[in-house]
Amino acid sequence: MDNLPEIPDGELEYAPKTVSFPQISDEMVAALALGMEDELIVASRHGLSVEQYRELEAKPWFQLQVAAKRAEFERNGVTFKAKASWMAGELLDKVYLQAADPNASFGQTHEALKTLMKAAGLEAKDEKKTDSGPSFQISIDLGGGQSISLSNNAVQSAIDVDVKEIPNG
Repeated sequence: MDNLPEIPDGELEYAPKTVSFPQISDEMVAALALGMEDELIVASRHGLSVEQYRELEAKPWFQLQVAAKRAEFERNGVTFKAKASWMAGELLDKVYLQAADPNASFGQTHEALKTLMKAAGLEAKDEKKTDSGPSFQISIDLGGGQSISLSNNAVQSAIDVDVKEIPNG
């Protein structure tokens, strides 16, 4: 009988004890899955101490969340795009400095300018010519495989009209 738990004297609590998982944001899971920053920096940005994060990262449910998000990112190309974007940002200053160098040729400077404008979304948009006025097309079937079509626009959809003979009188 020595194996029985000791019951304290006094009132017993009958309320159920609840166990809850810490609130981990989707943003934190995504940042960890992406792997672009040190995990401790991500954890501290989300209010966790080093000790709290070390305890959290040992939990299988947390590991599974991060692994699932990482697999989703890799499947959808998010990881590749994020790394390519980061690398482009790292090279941006170097490209600018080389293009701005007084010894750079006009062609080099111009190519760098075009690339930077495209990356910034500043390149000129091609304006497509659109007709804003009303348009029409008339097709008349003359019978015997002959028809006449009239239109004020070269690109129109045909309107089928049934021609009925109206008797005089």
